[in-house]
Amino acid sequence: MNQAALLSPVFVLILWTFIIFLIMAYGRVKYTKNAQKDAAHTKDLKGLLPAWVERTSDNYNHLFEQPVAFYAVTICIALINNFDALMVQLAWAFVILRIIHSIVQLTFNLVLLRFCIFAAGWLVIASMAYSQLFV
Repeated sequence: MNQAALLSPVFVLILWTFIIFLIMAYGRVKYTKNAQKDAAHTKDLKGLLPAWVERTSDNYNHLFEQPVAFYAVTICIALINNFDALMVQLAWAFVILRIIHSIVQLTFNLVLLRFCIFAAGWLVIASMAYSQLFV
């Protein structure tokens, strides 16, 4: 199987992270001007920005936590170059889970649902890594 098939989900997740960055940047630029009057540092802005701006910033940070393990595992598997269609499907499943996680966090933000999506993401990453132990 072609390595590009396995790496395509990586690129899609990177583009998704960029989209979240643009949403976050828009919110911060629009609302930080007024909030900065009451804040000496960026960390002091917490609670001064609209909830959706703070949730977008939190989600942007989350996209640099668990997905880093996904990036590492996926790139390592691509380098080993011993994978099948199931591995590509798992990679896409992870990306879809992360996009759903973002949508949940940016909209109604049900924490228990987000945690279940987060846990499912770890199961996907663990499955991908485990499959390579017996290559």
